[in-house]
Amino acid sequence: MSQVPLLIAIAALAGAAFSGYGVWRRRAVSAWPRAMAEVVATEVIERRQHSQRREHFEQQARYLPRVKVRFEVAGGPVVTDNRRFDAPPSFPEREAAEAWLRDYPTGKTLEVRYDPHDPKLAQFGPSRIPTRRIGLTLFLLAMVGFALFIYLQG
Repeated sequence: MSQVPLLIAIAALAGAAFSGYGVWRRRAVSAWPRAMAEVVATEVIERRQHSQRREHFEQQARYLPRVKVRFEVAGGPVVTDNRRFDAPPSFPEREAAEAWLRDYPTGKTLEVRYDPHDPKLAQFGPSRIPTRRIGLTLFLLAMVGFALFIYLQG
């Protein structure tokens, strides 16, 4: 009897556990304390990603919009940006990243949720449901069931 379905089931279960942990972590973020933050600076960071094609080696530029905010926790100021949690999207063109930043002009007030143990870890804007991660978890659990069914039939 082949052990491959059993190995697939174990790997899929590990993946489902990892993905499920991400869903659980996101749920915990919704319970974090909230604060009103002020946008103090924005910038676009250029990152080079290496890609190798058959003909040659090239670097592809990606542009990351950064939003720096300031808010208060327990009477003390906290300054952080959007790269530590819920990282901003990356764009292939600088203009697209700059357009994304137009929603965050300097001086704008927005709501943030922050980790009570590390306030620099902050989530900007409204809470989001991680539908893709939930879907991945459910898919991997279905693969566990299917692989175990095949293993037990063999």
